[in-house]
Amino acid sequence: MDVSLRRMRAEDIEQVVEIEREAFTPMWVGTPFKREMSNRYARYLMAFYEDGGPSGGLATPVAGLPIQRRYPGATLWRWLRGLFAGGDKNAAPLPEPTAISPAAGYVGVWFQGDDAHVTEIAVRGRLRGNGIGELLLIGSVRAAVEYGSSVVTLEVRVSNLIAIRLYEKYGFKQVGLRKAYYSDNREDAAIMTTSPIHSSEYQALFTQLQEAYQTRWRPIRIDI
Repeated sequence: MDVSLRRMRAEDIEQVVEIEREAFTPMWVGTPFKREMSNRYARYLMAFYEDGGPSGGLATPVAGLPIQRRYPGATLWRWLRGLFAGGDKNAAPLPEPTAISPAAGYVGVWFQGDDAHVTEIAVRGRLRGNGIGELLLIGSVRAAVEYGSSVVTLEVRVSNLIAIRLYEKYGFKQVGLRKAYYSDNREDAAIMTTSPIHSSEYQALFTQLQEAYQTRWRPIRIDI
């Protein structure tokens, strides 16, 4: 089955919320996707099966890839309110998971100065191991290149070796540590960043990796 990547649309939100809720529980808060899609400093991409996709399955942070989201401004307040008050009582009921969904995963990227920061990335659980997480990462880097960012950054749990290996494959290096960053278990987060993504060295690596991806998995079709 062919998986493509494109910008998230309003009609995708219900399915993306399913994936986000499944992947980030018990720390799930809920991203205001409708607002973020109109934010010129953010880019949300969705991976989808062109033929409708397989049925069922919970989502998990990609290939064990969970990235701790940041909670600026009002989003931080929503997180704190949910943490101490047991959730937002005024929030709309969550959608029931669809039986068959073309949505396979999604990724969010925020553009902050010269950095493109990957804020969250998730794939439906039963679809892991099919190259979807790597496709989302490729889309993130392409979006950063298009926007004109200098580097791509992210945070990842220090215990998440599968994710760290994937990021290292795409030229990310650990440049720091956020102590007790994750609220569920106080685990540290590794801060990772690429070298300049417009350099000839990085572009050569990125081209090679995309060619290898297409040989192993599928043609890359991305509308960013």
